[in-house]
Amino acid sequence: MKELENFLSEKESLKKIAESSINNKVPVVSNDVGRLLETIIFLKQPENLLEIGCGEGYSTYYIIKNLESGSYLGIDLNKKRLEKAEKFISSNFPEKKASFIHGNALKIIPELNTCFDVVFIDAAKYEYLRYFESIRKKLNKNALIIADNVFFNEKIFLNYVKEHDRNSVNGIKDFIRFISESNLLKTIFLDIGDGVSISILK
Repeated sequence: MKELENFLSEKESLKKIAESSINNKVPVVSNDVGRLLETIIFLKQPENLLEIGCGEGYSTYYIIKNLESGSYLGIDLNKKRLEKAEKFISSNFPEKKASFIHGNALKIIPELNTCFDVVFIDAAKYEYLRYFESIRKKLNKNALIIADNVFFNEKIFLNYVKEHDRNSVNGIKDFIRFISESNLLKTIFLDIGDGVSISILK
């Protein structure tokens, strides 16, 4: 019964942080995508994992929840969001090895001295492929690269896209084309949330 009570308490806590983020116009992953991330980390137990675009820490909660001895690094361009994420995660998981860096991931990643086992991408959609290119040489064999919002509200399937969304849609299409055709990767797409891709580095 205690586990059930903890689950319900967690669910309520996550609902509050999701509502807060949405009210602040900060995108959050859907609950099913969050639970998918939670399960992947539980099974893989990465030594090092990276989240590109951690917002206020909603997705980070799912990512870090089942991380045992591994280390987490979150990067976000928005300083206020990052500070909220760091506070939220440290208050819920003070024992976890988590660090956060404010800034442009494309500039930060090349300076990192760490190789990663799992990377979660959920930042500027038009830069998805550039994120992968920046992290490519810092991936361990059999690393997982997970990307959210690859359907972009179904807009990648439309023949006409408004100019406001065109860069994002084209960026995601370039990313999808690359991860689908690359000999370096084995990729699947999941029709959950707003579309998720999971690639394994061969």
